[in-house]
Amino acid sequence: MRSGINPIVMGGMLMGLSSCLLAEDNVDGKSQVQVGLVASVNSSFYRGADNDLFVLPLVIAEYGRFYLNGVDAGYRFYQREDGQRFAIEVGRTFDGYESGDSSFLSGMAERKAVWEARIVYEALVGGGRLKGKLMQDISDRHGGFSARLNYEHLFWQNETTMVTWVTGGEYWDSAKTDYYFGVRDSETRLNRQAYSASENLSLFVGSNVIKKLSPNVSLVLSAEYRMAGDAVDESPIVADGDQWSAYGGIFYKF
Repeated sequence: MRSGINPIVMGGMLMGLSSCLLAEDNVDGKSQVQVGLVASVNSSFYRGADNDLFVLPLVIAEYGRFYLNGVDAGYRFYQREDGQRFAIEVGRTFDGYESGDSSFLSGMAERKAVWEARIVYEALVGGGRLKGKLMQDISDRHGGFSARLNYEHLFWQNETTMVTWVTGGEYWDSAKTDYYFGVRDSETRLNRQAYSASENLSLFVGSNVIKKLSPNVSLVLSAEYRMAGDAVDESPIVADGDQWSAYGGIFYKF
C-alpha cells in the first residue's frame, strides 16, 4: 500500500462527504464551519499500482451563498425554498499519476491534477437530492470537459445516525480520458502499445453513514463501487476497470 491519490475517487469522496454533512446539519441554511480529518483507501485502476491510502484535513463551510467544500469553493447565484440551486464553482481535481507509481508506468510522462471551473445544479427529487456538475479544465493540462450526476436518498435514520445510498455516473470527454488513460507513441514499450482513449462514462453506487457522537462532533463513513467504462477498461495501463473505495472522517462543527 502506498500513500497517494487515485483518479476520480477523491473528488467524488469530497462531494459525498460534504453534501451529506451539510444536508444533515444545515437544514435552516445558517452559516457554519466544520473541520475534520479524513482517511481514504481505494484500489487503483493502474496496472501494477498498489492500493492508495491518503489522510487529509478537510474544511466544510457555508457563509450566506458562499461555500467551501475541501478544495472546492463556490457561490450559489440562484436558490429556491423548494431546494433548487445553481452555483458557480472552482475546484481542484485529484487525478493523475507519476511514472514511479508502478514499474509498468515507468517511462510514462506525469499526468497532473487540474483546476476546473464548474456549474453546479441541485434539486430535491423523489425524497432525495439530485446533484449535477459540468466541469471544464482551466489549467491548460488537457482542456477536457466532464459531467457528473448523482442521486442521494435516505435509507435509514434515528436520533443519532443517518444512512444514505448514492448512485450516479460521470462522463469524461475524449481529451480528459486520453490524458489520464491514453498511451502516447513516445511512451510505448514491448508490453505497452499506443492507445488513444475515447470519451468515457463510469457508473458508481455507494453509501454514506453519519453518526452524531455529540452535538458538535460527527463520525462519517463512506463506501463506493465504480465501473470505469470501456474506454478506461481497454487502456493498456489499466489493470481492472472496477474500483472500490472507502473513507472515514471525524468532523467538529463550530
